[in-house]
Amino acid sequence: MIAAGLLIIFVVFAILMFTRKIPALLALPAIAVLVALLAKLPLVDILNVIVSQGSTKLVSVYVAVFAGAMMGRVMMQTGIAEEIIKRAAEFGGEKPLIVSFGLMAVTIILFTTLQGLGAIITLGSLVLPIMMSLGIPRKLAGTLFLLAFGTGFIFNPILFTLYRQLLGLHDDELLPPQILTFGFILMGLMLIAIFIYSMIAARRSGDILLMSAVTKEQLLKRTSQKKVPLIALLTPLIPLLLFFGFNFFGIKIDFIAAFIIGSLFAVITTNWRNAVKTLTSSAIKGIEDGTPAALLMMGIGMLLNALNLPGIKLALEPIINSLPFGSAIFYVAFFGLLSPLSLYRGPLNIFGIGIGLFTIMFGTHILPAMALLAAIMCVEQVQNICDPTNTHNVWIANFVGVQVEELTKETIIPLVIVCITGLIFSAIMFL
Repeated sequence: MIAAGLLIIFVVFAILMFTRKIPALLALPAIAVLVALLAKLPLVDILNVIVSQGSTKLVSVYVAVFAGAMMGRVMMQTGIAEEIIKRAAEFGGEKPLIVSFGLMAVTIILFTTLQGLGAIITLGSLVLPIMMSLGIPRKLAGTLFLLAFGTGFIFNPILFTLYRQLLGLHDDELLPPQILTFGFILMGLMLIAIFIYSMIAARRSGDILLMSAVTKEQLLKRTSQKKVPLIALLTPLIPLLLFFGFNFFGIKIDFIAAFIIGSLFAVITTNWRNAVKTLTSSAIKGIEDGTPAALLMMGIGMLLNALNLPGIKLALEPIINSLPFGSAIFYVAFFGLLSPLSLYRGPLNIFGIGIGLFTIMFGTHILPAMALLAAIMCVEQVQNICDPTNTHNVWIANFVGVQVEELTKETIIPLVIVCITGLIFSAIMFL
């Protein structure tokens, strides 16, 4: 009865989110409360255990979101992000694809640190006009920028903070080094996919002609005239070096501290006299940028607590355990072929109702923890790049003047192939 009730709840809310009748920000808390009611949890416990404790369960994740968004704003206000983009465009000369590859490379690097719609808008407003001014077709420019964003986001600290929670690591425990290894494998697969897609798309587009009266030189002249020291351009790498580098040597530095140090490095190496003003305004705008993600994390925390209720786990464990995940073929086929179910906040979306499935799977130990986490990383690539409900997909589509579903059609096949290939590597490494 409970299993059937859960299925009905998930299906109803999946349809509501698919038809955009209700956003995930509201859907996840609502699902959590309904699941608790299904488990016959008293009203007081629903308020305390599900709503109150659940909303703070992932507090370290959304504080990291705010810290990362603050650092992103610092990079924008100091002109660091703009300077990196400008240098990449100048380095490429006048060859459209070479310029595009250069811009994608720096976009990948920047989004290992940046996050939030504010960062997408700021960088997209710089990168996309330069691409289109050189004759890259609008849809192709949007697709390439989206692919680059998703590739860099593989190593974004926000995801790794969430991975710590899923693995149930204590504050003093280090991330398993296998996560970093698999992240590099996944990034390598993405780079190969981007290169092949770019070559095919360029040939398909025929002769690339100038599509705008505005030249690349004019666009670059419009950019900020702030002088940014070369050393400041290392800013996006600071959090990664602090976290992953020290983690490699057995020293844990939290992402929140790494982001704060990165922000301080940026203001000190650019204009230290205005450091207080820059940090203050960046913190305020960073909170604004990170609020949607933080609210989503609160809902995810509530759903995590609801699905960990004894009655719910007892009802679902037999169903999950009946799946033949002992077979590597089934593992690859299940997560690979069904990866499009991560779209529209679907049942394989870690930032949607999929958090329920993955939570139960971690709890039942039906798969080795690293195999399940690697599957999440692969499926998340499909969601992060292809999902038309993502705010960044919607903004990019509007900016380049295409329907958001067109970006999904362009990216879904390459990303499913990347997902399946990544799962094959995961099966070899962790099963």
